[in-house]
Amino acid sequence: MSANVDLVRKTYEAFARGDIDTVLAGFAEDIEWIEPAGYFAGAGGVRGRAAVAEVFGEYPKFWSELSVTPDRFLEAGDEWVIVTGDQRGIARETGNEYRGRVCNVWQIRDGQAVRLEVFTDTGLMWKAFGRLPPDAERA
Repeated sequence: MSANVDLVRKTYEAFARGDIDTVLAGFAEDIEWIEPAGYFAGAGGVRGRAAVAEVFGEYPKFWSELSVTPDRFLEAGDEWVIVTGDQRGIARETGNEYRGRVCNVWQIRDGQAVRLEVFTDTGLMWKAFGRLPPDAERA
């Protein structure tokens, strides 16, 4: 296993344990974190480790439970790791369960994540919340 895949794998393991300090330690100070439009937190993306920490701080407001279970780690060149897996959550507001697939594309340089882009079905998430995403409600 390459060092990049090992870093990404350990990041998911730390997230599963709730060890956000370890997760953040693997990120470059100026990481680019890109969530899809319509995502519940950080939609469209944020930059910087502190901004990502703020996005993580939003998760408990929306979810009483949230997990990401990777099933595949694919190395793509010297800097890229693609992860596919399952997400599961319980919407705090409704108690409804969300289940969906996720694909995360990581860019790693000098032993730290410099970019993460998330691909997932935000419509399924908002269905669990029982409403439309905030950006759709304004449209």
